[in-house]
Amino acid sequence: MWSKTRPLLTVLALCLASNAQAHMTWLLANSYQVNGKEAVVSVDAAVSEDLFVFERALKLEQILITAPDGSRLEAQQRTAARHRESFELRLVQDGTYRVSHVNLALMGSYVLDGQTKRFRATPATLDQELPAGAQLQGLTQVHNRQQVFVSKEEPGTLAFVPEGQGLELLPLDPVTELSHGDRSRFRLLLDGQPLPEAPVRLLREGNRYRYKLGEQLIKTDAKGEFSIEWTEAGRYWLGVSQGDKPAQGVTGTREKPLRRASLSASFEVLPR
Repeated sequence: MWSKTRPLLTVLALCLASNAQAHMTWLLANSYQVNGKEAVVSVDAAVSEDLFVFERALKLEQILITAPDGSRLEAQQRTAARHRESFELRLVQDGTYRVSHVNLALMGSYVLDGQTKRFRATPATLDQELPAGAQLQGLTQVHNRQQVFVSKEEPGTLAFVPEGQGLELLPLDPVTELSHGDRSRFRLLLDGQPLPEAPVRLLREGNRYRYKLGEQLIKTDAKGEFSIEWTEAGRYWLGVSQGDKPAQGVTGTREKPLRRASLSASFEVLPR
């Protein structure tokens, strides 16, 4: 639940997650492929302008973990600190796991006693945020998802079912044992359906230490699919943003809010 005391900047950072000139949100695993009986992966969540530099914690809300057999798992050992929030995932089954962090928020404004005020809420708390007699001026639904994929032993066959709301990424090839020179295929979905002709941005870590941002721009095809050739070793951030753009006289309503969605995913590529 969104707290009234949470700074508005946090919400704005989530909305601008795919804008590399502003802030990016991300999940980062300490290892993307592990072996052994006691296989545990730690995942950090943060918001930053310099990629994978822990600048501010990303407030963890709904964490969805899908095991290789399609069952759901719970995050363990959740901790919160100033610069990051973290949790652990125990990998019992062999194969690839999907980890998604999902946030759904409502942002808007209302007029009460001649004064315009902004607010943020969730679908469950919208009525609490609107005082009696307030006139709703505009409403935007913001859906954000951060993803990461990790595996134990061999990645196995990937057959993840879409989670169904907002933007999400389905890998069509194993993505947890990547080496430079590999190529990976993906399908981009919006509300469970392939999203054609959508721009995808890819950025390698270390932008703090180079003059050029060095991002790659990719576009999905008619089936919502695209491929990435991993030309350098390192950790990568993939970002997508979709949604209604504000226009003169166009505001969202309670029945039909404007909709925006963002997605990020992180990957690790090792030297060959």
